Amino acid sequence: MDSEDALRGSTAKVVELLGCQIVEGGKPRDQHLTVDAVMHEFGITRPMAREALQTLHQKGLINLQPRIGATVQALERWDLLDPDVIAWRLEVAPDSQMRSLTELREVIEPRAARLAALSRSAEVCHDLTSQARTLLALSEEPDFAQPREGAAIRQRFRDVDAAFHRTLLAGSRNELFLRLSHPVVMALNHRIDRDWAGGHQDVTVTSARAAVGADTVQSYPTRPEPIAMWLHMGLAYAVDQGLATASEAFAEAILAEIRGGRLQDPAVLDHLRAGLDEFNANGLPTAHRDGFRDAMAALVRARRAPVVVMGVTGCGKTTVGQYLAESLRVPFEEGDRFHSRRNRESMERGDRLDDRSRSPWLAAIAGRMRAAGSEEGLVITCSSLRRIYREMLRVARADAFFVHLELGQDEATARVAGRQSHYMPASLVPSQFEDLEPLQDDEVGMTIDATLPVERIVAEVQTELARHTRGR
Repeated sequence: MDSEDALRGSTAKVVELLGCQIVEGGKPRDQHLTVDAVMHEFGITRPMAREALQTLHQKGLINLQPRIGATVQALERWDLLDPDVIAWRLEVAPDSQMRSLTELREVIEPRAARLAALSRSAEVCHDLTSQARTLLALSEEPDFAQPREGAAIRQRFRDVDAAFHRTLLAGSRNELFLRLSHPVVMALNHRIDRDWAGGHQDVTVTSARAAVGADTVQSYPTRPEPIAMWLHMGLAYAVDQGLATASEAFAEAILAEIRGGRLQDPAVLDHLRAGLDEFNANGLPTAHRDGFRDAMAALVRARRAPVVVMGVTGCGKTTVGQYLAESLRVPFEEGDRFHSRRNRESMERGDRLDDRSRSPWLAAIAGRMRAAGSEEGLVITCSSLRRIYREMLRVARADAFFVHLELGQDEATARVAGRQSHYMPASLVPSQFEDLEPLQDDEVGMTIDATLPVERIVAEVQTELARHTRGR
């Protein structure tokens, strides 16, 4: 084939192909690679095969020893900051590599921001503030979200964003931070080059049903989120004002924004509030002051909607609810504890609850939701099978957000039958599905597959909650 012929004779291509094979496990750890085998596989000369293996040895993917040859190394021996290794890992396992790169950024960028503010280099301040203004302007270009017409705009945006973060690391005056600018830029570029939501034509999200499949690090939106642009603006001008705490807080918030619900983390918001207390918004260009103030006010003063984890018995409401509450750092309530003793005894006998029996239970749950402070937040479980039940809860808190854990009847029956020490028998599962009225398009919430790993479910919920909060 022509494509295969084009690869032959190119040492760089052989290095890339071998590197990808090692990264994806096609050539597993401890496998021996010989010069002859590489020559035969890629149709290249002996000197070229030797050069390719030597290059991979320098990157730590293989170990070359006299009379033994090349041996594939374990991941911990790889040069994980080598640009080629990063690129190969992004190609083969983008989710895990982006998670690792983002965690690296979370460690170094807030600290670099603090140091940059303390150094307060005139050149760095000039570049950061100019780049932040340019990013905001580019993000508001009408054609940004257009696949073809916006390509040049997105390319320009990508380049300026990379320059912004390189400038920040350089401003720290820490040579090791600056050395890490390349993996930081690769993470930035990957999101907009390879994970831009506008390039995924099959992805749709409605108000009631969230798209499933986004990882903890979100896909790059069709258009940059306004809050992300204002956070960049705040970071640039906090460095310009020499405010170490504010600079660190803005950098932390920028990274939290790409991590789904983490921007709503109380610790992140508390740190941001402390930074805003010392930040002088009048130091911004006049044209941007009102927009910045409005965006920050909406972010730090946003009400925390109570989350109701709903669904039939056995769908995992308690497990997901506890995990979600912990991740959001809000109180958790198990809805079943609000049932009267009479209700529990009825269900233990296999008797189906009617609306009259459920009414006091729903009223008690509504009371707990009403008592939750707007900044305290709450995650509470409640089957909420019928729409009328959900409307009763919305009377208590109109901002309630429902998470429907969707599960098939056979799976629900199997789960309930396998549970120990629970009053709900498997015989009542069919009645739950008879009562179930799924979330409608005009209801605030999301539906997600209850068979997904709990960590994935929670990440999806955090992402949709953050999207919902920004849209309110």
